[in-house]
Parts: sequence; C-alpha cells; structure tokens
Amino acid sequence: MARTSKKNNAYTRCVSGDGAPDARIYKTALYARLSVEDDGGADTIAVQLRLLHDYIEDKPQFDLCGEFCDNGYSGVSFERPAFQRMIKLVQAKEIDCVIVKDLSRLGRNYIETGTLIQKISPLLKLRIIAVNDRFDTEDRSADTDTGMSLLNIANDMYAKDISRKICSSLQGKLERGEYIGDYAPYGYQKDPRNRNHLIPDPALIETVNRIFRLRAEGLGIGRIASILNAEDIPSPGRYRYEHGIITNNNKKGSALLWNRHVLRDMLANVVYIGNLAQARCRQALYKGEPCRQTAADEWVTVENTHEGIVPKELFDRVQAVNADRCAAYKRNAGKYDYLPKAENPFGARLVCADCGAVIRLHRSFSTKKDKAYFTYKCPTFTEHRERGCTDKSVSQDKVDAAVLATIRAHVRIFSDNKRIIERLRDKDMRKSGRGRRLSEICELEKKLRQRESLRVGLYRDLKDGLLSEEEYLFSRDAYAREIEGLRRSIDERRGEITNEAASLEHYAHWLELLTRYQTIPSLSRDVVEAFVQSVRLHENGEIEVTLNYMDEFNAAKELSRRRGSEVA
Repeated sequence: MARTSKKNNAYTRCVSGDGAPDARIYKTALYARLSVEDDGGADTIAVQLRLLHDYIEDKPQFDLCGEFCDNGYSGVSFERPAFQRMIKLVQAKEIDCVIVKDLSRLGRNYIETGTLIQKISPLLKLRIIAVNDRFDTEDRSADTDTGMSLLNIANDMYAKDISRKICSSLQGKLERGEYIGDYAPYGYQKDPRNRNHLIPDPALIETVNRIFRLRAEGLGIGRIASILNAEDIPSPGRYRYEHGIITNNNKKGSALLWNRHVLRDMLANVVYIGNLAQARCRQALYKGEPCRQTAADEWVTVENTHEGIVPKELFDRVQAVNADRCAAYKRNAGKYDYLPKAENPFGARLVCADCGAVIRLHRSFSTKKDKAYFTYKCPTFTEHRERGCTDKSVSQDKVDAAVLATIRAHVRIFSDNKRIIERLRDKDMRKSGRGRRLSEICELEKKLRQRESLRVGLYRDLKDGLLSEEEYLFSRDAYAREIEGLRRSIDERRGEITNEAASLEHYAHWLELLTRYQTIPSLSRDVVEAFVQSVRLHENGEIEVTLNYMDEFNAAKELSRRRGSEVA
C-alpha cells in the first residue's frame, strides 16, 4: 500500500494511502490459569505468559495493562481471584481486551464460558482472543461461533471427565480404608511415609483420652469445653494453626476456643478406636452434584485402618452417655410446646458487632412456666462468657421495633421525594444540553480513533525505514499525550451526562419497594430480605442497621434537596 510523505503528518507520522484507520488501541490484559488438575509440566503459568507476550510483541495495537494469573484454580467456575479482579477492571473500562492461550484457560464450563463470550463480552465491549484456538471476538463469522461452541463443549466434557476420574479414584481409596482428608483429625498425624495413613500424635494422646474420660463420667459437653479453655489447652483449630496448617476456619489462631460442636464430633468419631468413617460430605461435578452433607448410612466405614488411641471400652461408655443425653433432650423437646414460639426473621444478617458471630434467638420461660420470653444473644458469649466475647442480650421486641422504625423512616422520606425525583428525571431527558454533549463526544471519539490509528502505524513506519528511531519515539510520545487528553475530555463529558442521570435512575430499587410495601405493619422475613443488608448488635445495646441500596437512596435524597426548586 502506498504511503504519503512524512511532512504531511502532525507528528512526522505516515498513514495509509486511503487515510483509513489501521486499528484501534486496546487496553489489554493477559490471563493465565493453572488448574488443580494440571501437572505443571508443559503448560505452566510462565509458559502461558511467554506465549502471550510473544503474540503481542509485534502488535502495538495491544497496550499491555496487566497480567492476571490464577494458579491452582479449576476452570469450571469463574470464582477465581485474579479473574474477578480482571473483570472489575473491564467493568471500569480500564481493560477492553483479554488474551488467553486457549479457551480452556478462560473456563471449562460450557454454559458460563459461552455466556461470557456471546453475551457479556459484547455488552462490555470486551474483545477476547484465544491464541492457540485462533479465536477472536472481532471475527464473529458463523464458522468462528460454531468452532468456539465446539471448543467450549469439549472443555466442559474434559472437566467433567477429570471429575469422574477423581471421584472414582477417591471412592477406591475410601473403600480401601485410606484417609483422604486435607489434614489429620485431632490426636493424629499423617504418616510421612504414606499420606493416606494416620499415626497417633504423641503430644495429644493424653488430651484425647482425658476428654473421653470426662464425658464417660457424665460431664456435659459445655462443661468439658470450659475446663479445656480454662486450662488453655489448644483447640483443634488452634493446634493446627500453631503447627503451620492454615485453613479457612482457623485464621483466628490463638483466639480459637473449644466449643460444643468440635467436642460433639470428636466424642462420636470412630477414628479414635482405629476405624475410618469418611465421605461425610460429597460433591461430583460430572453429576452436577454440589457439595452436600451425607447421612450416616452413606458414610464409607472401614475398620482397623490405623492404631486407635482410645480404648474400645471407654469409647463405648461415652457412646452410651451420648445416647442417654440425646434421649433426654428429645423427651424434653416438646415440654413447653403449649407456649408461643418465635422466628428470627434476620437469619445471618443479625451479627455481633465484636466477634462477628450470627446472633441467635433464645426462648426462656417465666417461673410459673406460663409465659415465654424471646431474646437475641451473642452465641460466643453464651458458650465462652467473657473469654470469648462481651455480653449482648437484647429483647426481640426491641430489635425488631428498631429495625422496623428505620425501614419505615426511609420509606417515608423516599415517598416524600418521589414526585420531585420523577419530575427531575423527565426534565433532564428533555434538556438540549445532553444532545450537545453527545455530539461533542462523537467528534472527540472520531478524533481519538484517528490518533490511535496514526500511533499504531508508527511501528510499521519504523520497521519500513520511513522513520528514524528518534522520530519514532518523539511521535509515539506526542500521540500518547494527545490520546490521553482526548480520553479525559470524553470522560468529562460522559460524566456530565451520567452523574445526575445515575442519581435519578438509582432510585428504581426504592421505587419498586415503595410500590410493593405501601404499608409495613410488622417485621417479617420478606421485609428483611427486601430492605435490610445487615444489623449489628453492640455491647451497649446499640442497634446498627444498614439497609440495601443506601448509597442510591442518599444520592436520590440529596438530588431532591439540591434541585427540588426547579420543579416546585
């Protein structure tokens, strides 16, 4: 293609003879993923990134903005930290092109990956390139779409095939009595010569036997927990933490205390007499089966798999005590059914402001057993007293009334401003200034595309000898400055259009709630789910309520206050 003289260019830069843009500049991210099933051989993170860098090396239209790597994450879900960070930058318009080695790195779930490419990508104006698959969303021919669909189906089938093989392998280990847990049960270690075999932990044998003896003597589980905590004996979570085993459940470290749940499981676990009862929860991708707790008759139990550390006679005595306590609880379960019961409408939304535990609703009775009282209490304090948290005990009526009053107040404020906000929205839609700013944006974008096209061609001119290296560097920097200025101007004008429009439109959630809940006679689970984000209970009895969409609510209220006179 013929080229014009350098002197005709703003920054001594040549364009194509027809003056058409060569390409736009893409704010590009490189994405690499290594799943937990990969062996780290020929397809490591480093190998993937090297291939991607080689791909963009001679393509100046790709302005590299960052690398995102998920090491050890399966492709069957998009819940991966680096991927989520990258998508947030895409949504913020800081990235508009993602390049991967192949589509399987993007994801192995056919439905989710197809949705990302076919629906989300166009919506976000995101270009996706899979180098080895020769796939590019800028080339959306029928053959390309068909090929992409077939690749995604193949990747999905591969992931499910891996899941099937893993499930089959694990089932074989279970039936052979091999231990498959991530870490050993309290009182045991993984055998360094065979990670699927348990050996006793000498430092914990006496503690485990003492716990069983205390229970066999008839002590309650709560009392046993109190004794262990008072003597500062490390709980299982704390013990693992202190020995370098960090899990999602023990990040509090030394603050982890013995509790009823841990002890109840220990005192019924046959692992302490040398048997294994595994598969207490199951998950199978290839069946579409999510993680679920299994019933006792589904467990895989194998006897004499390792050395026991609790005598069988002691273990059996403890099971008898457990059975007696369970029977007594069942006998008393319906003792006060004639008195009213209450529901906690908050669920996990009501939490302790200090320890973060979900607050529980307790029922207590009058001396004559003719009245029932309902109180929200911090479960950490209830179980561990001051050692675990501070006392928080507030009547249900007080908490419910405070939350209901907060919701009603906000609904009333929004209702008072509803007419003004709707008129402002209609008025802004008719303003001529919006059309003028849109025209300015179109002109600026046109100029931006031209400058980006000119900058893209600089590298080719350098290689063809039309520009010296000094001229290339000067022109590249000059175009970069101008392009950045144009982008700022476009963003400023877009901001002028969208800021108040967003404030007006964000109130749609509250408008829908106002329509649904003209009056709120009482607090119910439906009302809580619609309005409440969280409720935090403080030591001094303070009740902190956070409602959903509060930023939008406050923006709409402020807009109504500031511009209400325009439509008065």
